[in-house]
Amino acid sequence: MSELAAILERDGRALSQRVLDEMYRDAFWSERFGDRGRRHANEDSDFHLRYLARALSAGDATILVRYATWLREVLATRGMCTRHLDENFRLLARELSATSWPGRDKAVALLEEARAGLRHEASDARWVEDHAVALAKAIVSHVRAGHPAGWKQHDARGADAGLADDAANYVSYVADAVALGGAATLADHARWLAAHLQGHGVRTQQVHAFLEGCVRALEESRAPERVVEIARQAAPVSRAPA
Repeated sequence: MSELAAILERDGRALSQRVLDEMYRDAFWSERFGDRGRRHANEDSDFHLRYLARALSAGDATILVRYATWLREVLATRGMCTRHLDENFRLLARELSATSWPGRDKAVALLEEARAGLRHEASDARWVEDHAVALAKAIVSHVRAGHPAGWKQHDARGADAGLADDAANYVSYVADAVALGGAATLADHARWLAAHLQGHGVRTQQVHAFLEGCVRALEESRAPERVVEIARQAAPVSRAPA
């Protein structure tokens, strides 16, 4: 076992808890999954570090990459998206970089390989990922065009950061739906998201602008028709009475 692998087993839990505490600043996590979800998140983080330690000891990045791609499909059935797992790995890498632990650079490199391994292989889903930044910005612009201020009340990340993050996550849900599930899984998330946003003071019209902005962004970007159709089918299902 490498020296860093031993340190991860001993001290990694505190590091991973800092990552989860940051992610849980977004009310999405506590409201979607509750206390039980946090317990699962703790367990998942333990497994992240365990597989990272195995990859370090073996000198084999594929151990962590295979784990990441397997876990992504498991988490998708729980209502999460690829970007959530990618963010967890990114924050773990950041926390590791800030330590003085021996071999931390190698661990960070392994986490970056795992993040790269999360890229979808299906061409339509890969198209969404390739255009994710532009699509998320277009969703934000569409919302702000009709509603120049406000988003979720009491969002610790701030209104602009919260809207941008919600948009980036939604684009990831679209990519996952294209690759893993189809319109029904995206519609389920869109329905939950609409209720979640409205519960945080986002007006119904803003919710509609958000979801319809995704469809418009895909259309204007000349996305594959299957991608547009999946997003289009999800948006109307999410609508709640004003």
